[in-house]
Amino acid sequence: MAARPRTPVALPAYTPMLATTAPLPRDEAHWAAEVKWDGMRVLVYVPGDGTVTVRSRTGGDATERYPELTGVADLLGDRAVVLDGEVVALGADGAPSFGALQERMSLRRPAQIQVARHDTPVTLMAFDLLNDSGHDLTHEPYTRRRAQLTELGLDEGPVRTPPSWIGDLGAAVEWTESYGIEGIVAKRLDSLYQPGRRSRAWIKHKHRQSVDVRVGGWLANERGELRSVLVGIPEPRGLRYLGAVGSGLGVNEAADLSEVLRSVELDRSPFLATPTDLGRPDSTVHWASPALAAEVEYAELTAGGILRQPVWKGLREITPPPEPPDQLGF
Repeated sequence: MAARPRTPVALPAYTPMLATTAPLPRDEAHWAAEVKWDGMRVLVYVPGDGTVTVRSRTGGDATERYPELTGVADLLGDRAVVLDGEVVALGADGAPSFGALQERMSLRRPAQIQVARHDTPVTLMAFDLLNDSGHDLTHEPYTRRRAQLTELGLDEGPVRTPPSWIGDLGAAVEWTESYGIEGIVAKRLDSLYQPGRRSRAWIKHKHRQSVDVRVGGWLANERGELRSVLVGIPEPRGLRYLGAVGSGLGVNEAADLSEVLRSVELDRSPFLATPTDLGRPDSTVHWASPALAAEVEYAELTAGGILRQPVWKGLREITPPPEPPDQLGF
């Protein structure tokens, strides 16, 4: 007799809660620390019928991009859950490699994705449980959500439940620094999950300074090849220029970026003030609609508001130009 099809549990749609960049709290006894993974934030919906849906931070469907994550359903059987986590590609040393993940993020053709899932497999690092068997958990404290997540036993195949440090933020900093991981997220033990909110109940701490930017143009060499990108951050009046970034851009990535940027090219600058540091006479300036979100590391911010020694870390996602954020890390 054929197995009866399982009935899916109706799971509500959620928006990820976001952390605030701030100094680490001093009252460590009231906080837990988790690894800040260098990956792609996702919510994973498992309705208990054998299917899995992966949603990006902005709500886009990323299921086909990461087919190995459908294996989460096999681990859970008919249990329905909504997981919050980060998709990462682990390098040979066991540390996350955002460069490797970027190769997966850019693929759209099924044949390419099937090859890449074997060459560059991804893992879901699940760090929160928003819904269990149809029961909303966002009004439960962090400690209870974390305990229920741990009870699921998700530590094989395409998903892991990484450790947390209760009341010892210093140990988390030391451990992540030793493994070359970008930072930690401190979470209040009594904090509720606030969908779509950037809350000070979650504090992110990076070992290296970085900033989320928007790409508003690029410089091309005499052959028309992308040399560096022009980046900025949104403010109430528009896009504030932060500088040109070329370090960290590989040849293949620069070619892919150039193709995407040309599809959103503008005939005028999207920045509040036209950049004056474009310097090299052998470069051609191109402007673009700020639809590309990216991350840039830097040494410091100059007196003129320009990133010093910026290094390109990679695209995060292609999205519509954002509303100005309510806080910036400067």
